[in-house]
Amino acid sequence: MPHLPTRRSMADLDHGGRTRAASAHGTIRGWLTRLVVLLAAVALIEATSAAPALASQPRHPAQYYLSLGDSLAFGYQPNQVDTNPANFRSYAEDYAAFTPRLRLVNYGCPSETTGTFINGGCPWTATDHLPLHNSYGTATSQLGATEAFLTAHRGQVSLVSLDLGNNDLLALVYGCEAGEPSNLLTCIETGLPGTLSTMATNLGRILATVHQLAPNAQIALFNLYNPLALALPGSDALIAVVNQQLAKLATAYDARLVNAFGAINIKAGSFAEKISVCVLTWECTSKPNIHPTTLGYFALTGALARAVR
Repeated sequence: MPHLPTRRSMADLDHGGRTRAASAHGTIRGWLTRLVVLLAAVALIEATSAAPALASQPRHPAQYYLSLGDSLAFGYQPNQVDTNPANFRSYAEDYAAFTPRLRLVNYGCPSETTGTFINGGCPWTATDHLPLHNSYGTATSQLGATEAFLTAHRGQVSLVSLDLGNNDLLALVYGCEAGEPSNLLTCIETGLPGTLSTMATNLGRILATVHQLAPNAQIALFNLYNPLALALPGSDALIAVVNQQLAKLATAYDARLVNAFGAINIKAGSFAEKISVCVLTWECTSKPNIHPTTLGYFALTGALARAVR
């Protein structure tokens, strides 16, 4: 996934002034860190304490957790230069570690779009020839690998998570960034319906396939957080439109919706959002990047645990 251009500091983005942001940053950052850890831990404890009951129910009879998606499922962080998958840990690894009854299979591929998920061509493997947590075997796409795995393990998969669509939306953003800066939001608004239509069609096909091959598995669909909330004021409203569509898809395919936006952004347009985006993603560092920090992934783990408990 491409890195974003250098952005303004968090203090510059605080309309209350640099002094206010700087003085509040340390206190709120520490508070937010403790809160994220506490909430994620509580959610995980509740999820794992319910494991015996879940295991006894017909809907959750098995031991595999299949994680599908893009760089978030993979656990990408920009400070990691060694591309050995063992060095990357996502919400999937964290959740599986707290849920020993589940054996994790993680097919997440950085830079995956809803289109490459179905047709193949994820840049991480197809272009850069880099390894994944789990190989697709003879399959040429993540969907193909998913179909093969679910077919070979019928009745043995109790949880499937899917985070996808981030790169579809980012492709639109990056394309608009190449144009006139003053027209950025207008460009995104104009292109969003087409992007959203493609996402909905592709995600619908993916969810239908998972539901058909693993009818008893619990499906968890992540909505999108907004790492550009500070750099692109007004973008939260666009993400809300996307997340409304994702919520409809979750309902249509009997999936649990994982609130990634709430985990990372907390509340759209709030001062807490300015702090949380800086703490939970790499956006406010010297080399801004949209991916979660370690603490950000832990926040997503908590969101997943709350959704599927």
